Amino acid sequence: MPAINLPNNQSAILYGRDEISERTARSISRSYMKAAGAAATLVKLGFDESNPDSWSVFSNLEDSDRDSLDGYQAALIVGMVQSWSLGDLPTLESALDLPKNVFDALATACADEFNGVINTEPSLDPKAPTAD
Repeated sequence: MPAINLPNNQSAILYGRDEISERTARSISRSYMKAAGAAATLVKLGFDESNPDSWSVFSNLEDSDRDSLDGYQAALIVGMVQSWSLGDLPTLESALDLPKNVFDALATACADEFNGVINTEPSLDPKAPTAD
């Protein structure tokens, strides 16, 4: 159960990747595959993240593909948040109502936990153990 600090003095406790149900893992994976398909469509349309001139291809993206891109992060938040200081647990709709900085931080933490990414940044807690 990783605990994370969020912007705006908020916090959340996430399920560990080994704690989520198979149903939740499949839902998140399905959302990821939809987002990956939409990303492939963007590449076919000529999108190149390093070339701002190509970013206009987003206007050619179907609404369903846009929803797929947006839905992955919301699915992560819904599936991975066990508890938080923001009231009722998130739904796919309510997650999108979070302040952007909170949404982004939470989505990143959830993705890292789901994908087993190990955080190698030093802790900001001065009482945290250090590697000597």
